[in-house]
Amino acid sequence: MEVVGKSNAHIVLDSCLHESSVYFANHEKLIKCNPYCTNVKYFMHLDIFQWVFQVADPRNHPITAVFFVRQQEESFLLADLDESVQKKFAAKLKNGAHFNGKGKWIRWSPVLDFPDFESDSPHTFVGKASSEICLLHQKDDRTSVYFDTDISLDFDLTFPLNLMPEGILKFMTETIMSQIMQQATESMLCQVKSDICCSIPEMIIASSGNKISSLR
Repeated sequence: MEVVGKSNAHIVLDSCLHESSVYFANHEKLIKCNPYCTNVKYFMHLDIFQWVFQVADPRNHPITAVFFVRQQEESFLLADLDESVQKKFAAKLKNGAHFNGKGKWIRWSPVLDFPDFESDSPHTFVGKASSEICLLHQKDDRTSVYFDTDISLDFDLTFPLNLMPEGILKFMTETIMSQIMQQATESMLCQVKSDICCSIPEMIIASSGNKISSLR
């Protein structure tokens, strides 16, 4: 049974685009801010990262989730983007007048051809994770950062979970996954807050199936 979780977040940092980009490009540091992360490993010869997370299933049994991702970075000008991408940004930006047109993407894309790994848990599942971190430079020399993250896991249903209707179990599991992603996002932004001066009123978190909340 495949379950999917989605989350998104927006934060405004009191640092310029370059400083913010350096911070968010530190892959290992960001992922370790996740309270469910137990290990991050970089395979230099393959240029990919391995994440290991410990979570719980709907019956509170421990599950190990492993993800392999590759990080890519790209600087851009809003004016040079395709029309479809510009429309995507327009839906995000409340007031485009704040921005000077410069930005940077940091993307984490799933890697399907990954190396063998050892697991000390019989309930280990390899999932797919993708994230887009978009940093936009504001005219006041601050940086708006937008997160969009998708995570999917394919679980093997065991007794007695396999006796439940799959639709109900899928809904329950995706709700739990959304809650986990919400907590992880809040933890990461709290760490960002401690590392970089941020504007608290402009820090907003949202996740699939959850109400938008402000981080205080």
